Amino acid sequence: MDEGRDERLQFAKHFERAQGWLLLENHAAAARALRLVPPAFRDQPAVVQFRAQLHLSAGQWRQAEPLLRRLGQEHPDDPQYLVSLAYAVRRAKTIGAAEEILQEARQRFPEVAIIWFNLACYAAQQGRLTDARDWLREAAKRETGIRELAKSDADLTPFWAAVVAGQVAAPW
Repeated sequence: MDEGRDERLQFAKHFERAQGWLLLENHAAAARALRLVPPAFRDQPAVVQFRAQLHLSAGQWRQAEPLLRRLGQEHPDDPQYLVSLAYAVRRAKTIGAAEEILQEARQRFPEVAIIWFNLACYAAQQGRLTDARDWLREAAKRETGIRELAKSDADLTPFWAAVVAGQVAAPW
């Protein structure tokens, strides 16, 4: 068997195992399988993306952040990396730092509803209820499914409590 083929098979085997373990939410087993991926494959975008996803799933925000920054730089046309980066930064650092990332993302990707939605969540968590309402309206204009998501997201609890109390108007 040639060496390159053997490495590709080892990559496929261990990478698929890592993905399976992550689906089962066994973060330690997924990380072990990922460490067995041959070195030649460890910097492939799919592996870096998976490693970031693994860290996010395991609540390892600080480890996810540099990977997501790298992916965002390597794939500047993909807004999901900025959304995920903001999520990690919020938990590793502050809501304010995460909000800065999303404000930049909103400028670059104005039609992406989840960016507006997350801005609403951050505003609600900081007590900026009018901003939360306005961001929710913008998100719902871009994607109607946001309305359903907004009903159950815990970050919006302060906003919905204010709506019930008559302190701020409902977004729709």
